[in-house]
Amino acid sequence: MQGSTQPDGTRAELYVRSLLPDGHTQQQAAVIDRLQELSDADVLSDISVQVIGRQIPSTPAEARTELGLFALNRVSVFQEWAKHNDCSLEPAFQVRSVDAEISGEQYRALVFPVQLLAEYAGSELRCVTPHTTEEGTVTVIDRLTMLEEEEELTLSSLERASAAWPTAQSELPMADTADEDSDPPLPE
Repeated sequence: MQGSTQPDGTRAELYVRSLLPDGHTQQQAAVIDRLQELSDADVLSDISVQVIGRQIPSTPAEARTELGLFALNRVSVFQEWAKHNDCSLEPAFQVRSVDAEISGEQYRALVFPVQLLAEYAGSELRCVTPHTTEEGTVTVIDRLTMLEEEEELTLSSLERASAAWPTAQSELPMADTADEDSDPPLPE
């Protein structure tokens, strides 16, 4: 999804989890609509939507594809941004133990939030939402309202935090390995 092409504008990447119940899908569609409106109003110069599975392996050794490694790298950059700004990305990202149905083996997986918004100015990461500060948690909906009301961002940017998505998105290591009908494992 492309917005206007301002050379120095803020661009947004929205990560949405796949295979969610209808209520979440409708909420994701509403967020995408609001992002498009922000792009049409030239508040955002570009928007992209990335569909992500519920979880990915939690270490590079377990991530066997280029896309899995990229996703882990992106999460690492998001966590670095949070540390740089004295805030937290928890509980948005959680590490859980997962039992593989086919092999019966257990492994640790990084669970993605239902939706996550990352904002960039050039290669600088300006904001990751949801995040939690001393003042409370800022949700994606909260952040969109801030953008719509043109509130100034009080967080620091992280330099050289941008990277292009791998070209082969057909290998999706993020496919859920847990049964969708079962309760998710508890965080460790």
